[in-house]
Amino acid sequence: MKNKILFLLAVVYSTITSAQLSAVDYKSKEFSQFKASKMNVVLSGDKKYDEEIKKVMNEFWKVTPFDFINPNEVENKLPEKESSFMVMLKIGTSKPQQSYHYLAVVNGGQKKLNRYNYDDLVAYCPINYYKDENNMFDCSYRLKNMIQSMILGMDLVQKNDIKGSSKNIVQGLQEVYNENAQKIKERTLLFCDNSFGGKLTQADISGIYPYKFEICSKDKIAKAIKDKSTEYYYFQPGITLNKSMFVFDPATGEVLYFDYDMMGLNINKGNVKDLAEKISPKK
Repeated sequence: MKNKILFLLAVVYSTITSAQLSAVDYKSKEFSQFKASKMNVVLSGDKKYDEEIKKVMNEFWKVTPFDFINPNEVENKLPEKESSFMVMLKIGTSKPQQSYHYLAVVNGGQKKLNRYNYDDLVAYCPINYYKDENNMFDCSYRLKNMIQSMILGMDLVQKNDIKGSSKNIVQGLQEVYNENAQKIKERTLLFCDNSFGGKLTQADISGIYPYKFEICSKDKIAKAIKDKSTEYYYFQPGITLNKSMFVFDPATGEVLYFDYDMMGLNINKGNVKDLAEKISPKK
C-alpha cells in the first residue's frame, strides 16, 4: 500500500486502522502528479451543493489550478493523467450494503470511478452518511470547513514532516491535532442533535463533559460556519463504515480534536469522555 498522509480532518487507510481521510505521502510520485495537475471539481446537480462548492473553491483553493465539470463529463476526462478530480465517491467492500462514503480527490488515470480504491486516493473527507448525510450532498453547509481543513492538513503534514506507514501518519496527525484540544473549553461546543445518533441526552453529556456545550440544530452550526463564529467550536462525526470524530473551528476550518473507532454507528458516552479527557488530560 502506498504511504498516505491525512489531509484535514482524517484517518488514513491501513490494514490496521480503516480509512477515513487521507492523502498520499507528500514526497511520493502520486502527490507530485497531483500537484502538477489541473483539478476537475465534479458538480452534482444539487443546486445548494454546487453553488457552495463553487464559492468555496474560488475563495480558498490555491493548491492546484481547477475547473468545474458536470457528472457526464467525468468518464471522458478520467483517463487523463494530467488531470485530478474532486468528487463524491462511494467505495464498496466485500459485504453488501457496507460502503465508505467520501468527498475524495483522486488523480486521473482510471477508466471509471468504480475502479478507484484506497491506494488511489490523494485525499478524502468522510461523509456522515449513516446519520444526517445519507444524501452525500447534504454536507454542503460545512463544505467550507471541509475544504479549508484539507488545505490546512496538507500544509500541516509537510510542516511537521509526517510520513512513514499509514499507521504512523494517522498517529502523527492525531497527535498534532489533539495538541490544540485544550482550547475547546474556551468556547461553547456545539453538538448537532441529528449528527451523532440521538443516543445521548443533555444529561448524559453534562455528566461527562464539564465545559460549556449546547445540543443544537444543524442550522445553528451552518450559521456559525457562515458567520465565522469565534463563540463556538462544533463536534462533527463522520460515520460511514467506520466512525471518526472531529472538533472544528467554524471560523477557520482548523481541527482541534480527532479520534476514531473502527466500528459503531452512534456517538456514545465513551467517545465524549475521551474528548473531555483530551481537553484536560490527567497529570
